[in-house]
Amino acid sequence: MTDIAGALYEIKHLDELSKRDNIINNIHPLVKLIVTLAYIGILASFDRYEVFALVPFIMYPAAVMIICEIPVGKIIKRVLALEPFIIVAGILNPILDKNTIYIGTVSISSGWLTLISLIIKSTLMVSAGFLLIASTGIDDIAGAMSLVKVPSIFVLLFLLTYRYIFVLMDEAERLIKGYTLRAPGQRGVKIKIWGPMIGQLLLRSFNRAQIIYQSMVLKGYNGKYSVSADKSFRYAEGIYLLVCVAFFIMSRLINIPMVIAGIFH
Repeated sequence: MTDIAGALYEIKHLDELSKRDNIINNIHPLVKLIVTLAYIGILASFDRYEVFALVPFIMYPAAVMIICEIPVGKIIKRVLALEPFIIVAGILNPILDKNTIYIGTVSISSGWLTLISLIIKSTLMVSAGFLLIASTGIDDIAGAMSLVKVPSIFVLLFLLTYRYIFVLMDEAERLIKGYTLRAPGQRGVKIKIWGPMIGQLLLRSFNRAQIIYQSMVLKGYNGKYSVSADKSFRYAEGIYLLVCVAFFIMSRLINIPMVIAGIFH
């Protein structure tokens, strides 16, 4: 429970990083959303045996982290937390795929190559997602989704899930703290208490969510998400979009590490 709460609060901290003043944070959210989707889409298009061709794609998250001064440890920590799920998804590849592929004079099991490729691609995709949050913020991402005509119901679900999940975590934290104070020295929550505690958690979260909703209605919320209109496209943002997408396409079409290796061979 503590780990899940910690992971969620880390995402909230990443969201707060987007309020800092730097070149990438000030770029229009729609441009950053398109760049991130292009990055993820082009990564996904690689063959499952490609490993070396993925190396140039490390440059994009590295550049964003350096320019935005995002702590590398925070991104790595969040990505590493998801690595076990990625490994489980591809762990059967070395067993099921026993073909052999030759890279130069070195022979490698294609199953292991597939697993390594999956880990690299998934790690880069997840990093790009976290960096989008850290450089744009959840509200602006939702605004960008509205601009590309994503149905408003999905935008609302995305936004409210993010908002209300912290309400749920706050209430869970209070309940566990209250239980710990009433049962000092006891490790964890007894199984027979889980049912009533989950029931209380849902009721308390529902009550708080109702209060929040009423506050939103008083502030003018009418069921629609309003996109901020204070950001406009600039030429520099168009150049950023073109440069990033052109680099991704070039890295997709040309195996840059193999070309460099061929030059020095």
